[in-house]
Amino acid sequence: MSMSIYYINGQEMKANDAEFNNAQMKAKIAAFDYDWTLVSPKDGKTFPSNVEDWVWLYSNIPDELKRLNEEGFSIVIFTNQSKDWKVTQILNVAASLEIPVFIVIARQKCDYKPNPILYDVLVGSANVDKAQSFFVGDALGRKGDFADSDKVFAENIGFKCHSPEEFFAIKQAQQTDAVEIPALNLSDCKQVIIMVGYPGSGKSSVAKKICEDERFVLIQGDVYKTSPKMIKAAGDYVSEGKSIVFDATNSSCKKRYEYIGFARKHDYKIVCVHVSTSLDVSYKRNKMRDPENQVPKIAYSMYTKHFETPSVDEGFELIVL
Repeated sequence: MSMSIYYINGQEMKANDAEFNNAQMKAKIAAFDYDWTLVSPKDGKTFPSNVEDWVWLYSNIPDELKRLNEEGFSIVIFTNQSKDWKVTQILNVAASLEIPVFIVIARQKCDYKPNPILYDVLVGSANVDKAQSFFVGDALGRKGDFADSDKVFAENIGFKCHSPEEFFAIKQAQQTDAVEIPALNLSDCKQVIIMVGYPGSGKSSVAKKICEDERFVLIQGDVYKTSPKMIKAAGDYVSEGKSIVFDATNSSCKKRYEYIGFARKHDYKIVCVHVSTSLDVSYKRNKMRDPENQVPKIAYSMYTKHFETPSVDEGFELIVL
């Protein structure tokens, strides 16, 4: 594995290092901040506690970085760090990718981003295609951001700037939404499908996919708000022989039993589709929505508090995605 490492610390840089780097640097650069852009602490704390305390911020990050490398980008990490063990952690993380990674670590505050010296030392006189190069960072001056240093750094070096949510989470969400739905035995028999999952889990995408079959009708909690209203709306379709998809979070046995009762009353087959996307991924996808469409965090706490794992003992066929 080829890796060039720069510790930006006053005059410690050597000219021959820069010359070597220029020879290795590709015209297209995919540059990234480190903390809360590529990785986060394991338990969600703001700051990690030791060299082993890290996880990928999004599970698709290694594959995305490898894809960029295959597409002819130089992968670069620009980061401000004062602790020696954090330097070791960054090297370990980069090594785990098994691709060439350029790492520029500012050790003194005078060199910290948004100072473009990090970029200048790395690139020197190399011919960089700035139209295709970009920088991804989380300090963009948005509401809730601790600073705008990543945004200003990208401006200072002439790169387009993206947030981690924009660059990684949207791709991850698209991959999740693209999950292939297994056979649901969409026979001629009438059936009730009860969706289960966090807000943002992808359950509504699955429900809509099911209802592309004209024999099914979609009853959404976002529209009717309460289970009695959803059941009343579903009743209007019984005489038409329609199968029903109840799309809501339905975390508890008690809530699911309301729809089970409806199905039994009308002699419908009962199926539960549990979209088991994790809390972390579901909430990150929720935060990607337009502000007016975001579900408040309390809804996730309530779902977790009342959640009971769906079981065939409740009287339905169970499918877990």
